[in-house]
Amino acid sequence: MAARPLSEAILNYTVPWTRVDWPPDWGTIFGRPGSVVVEIGFGTGEFLVDRALTHPEMNFVGIERSWVSVQRLFRRLDRSGPGNVRVVHGGADFVLERLFSVESVAQVYINFPDPWPKERHHGRRLIQPAFVQVLAERLAPGGTVTVATDHGGYASWITGILEAQPLLRSGYQSPSVSGLHGRKPTKYERKALCGGAPVHYFVWLRESGFARAKAIEKVGPMPNMLLKGKYDRARLPAEFDACSWRTDHHGVTVVIRLVSLYTDRNGDSLVEAMVREGAFSQHFGILVLARSGNRVLIKLSPIGQPRPTWGVKQAVGRVGEMVLKHCPGLSVAESAVGR
Repeated sequence: MAARPLSEAILNYTVPWTRVDWPPDWGTIFGRPGSVVVEIGFGTGEFLVDRALTHPEMNFVGIERSWVSVQRLFRRLDRSGPGNVRVVHGGADFVLERLFSVESVAQVYINFPDPWPKERHHGRRLIQPAFVQVLAERLAPGGTVTVATDHGGYASWITGILEAQPLLRSGYQSPSVSGLHGRKPTKYERKALCGGAPVHYFVWLRESGFARAKAIEKVGPMPNMLLKGKYDRARLPAEFDACSWRTDHHGVTVVIRLVSLYTDRNGDSLVEAMVREGAFSQHFGILVLARSGNRVLIKLSPIGQPRPTWGVKQAVGRVGEMVLKHCPGLSVAESAVGR
């Protein structure tokens, strides 16, 4: 089968997770019921597709930060044809916590995560106590997490963190084993095995126990501002300076940056913005549009498909403040950006 256009692959395979309630209804996303299996950092996608073909009754979700890896998986899905795979393009720690309800995942696979071997980089390792706490809570009782690594130091690190997690227990007499019967190795795994490197396989099961419930986060209305009065379209481009703010919201550090400004031939503007709220980062555009009747509309651009979080609303409000500052003949007619 020929590879479909990228736009069509995005529509067919990716989860529009910034535009749906968190956590989403995975049965609705797949269009059918089924146990949910997650692979974190699927790389070439070979392992994920093999699992999906072997278990067509299950629903597979691949989480990957690398866009190159996501596109590689698209091509593999086009060739192999499994209809039970969906892709989430984002950071694993944030996605696992927000997009999956407690005790909703049957299996999690983490194949050869970056070991970050230098001690000063250990804080960047995926397997951390807080991450494993969230992972354990998302697993259904009896569900499993399988981790594979060929790095001895990381294996010791993983052992210590798993053994400290009361919701998990090893499926074997030891924390890890040197082989798994019936497992089809990944490309990297085959290279490690051929090179004689010992591979450590962790298969840990979710015990029964208390898991903290997570409230559903609804998608709110898109923020916008409507200004009225005399608007000089040339003032904002002439006066714009990149700027940033840092604040806290409900215990989460929020960073807002207005990066640059672009103007079209009609004099309408687009402000490039970035917002980071804890581990969640968004890069998007904010439009400043002149309207008839001495009106100016400030709203989100479809660019970046931003989720209307508190930080994004603040970014729209900051642009509105900037317009009001440089065009004193304007005033606020309507606002949906909150405080």
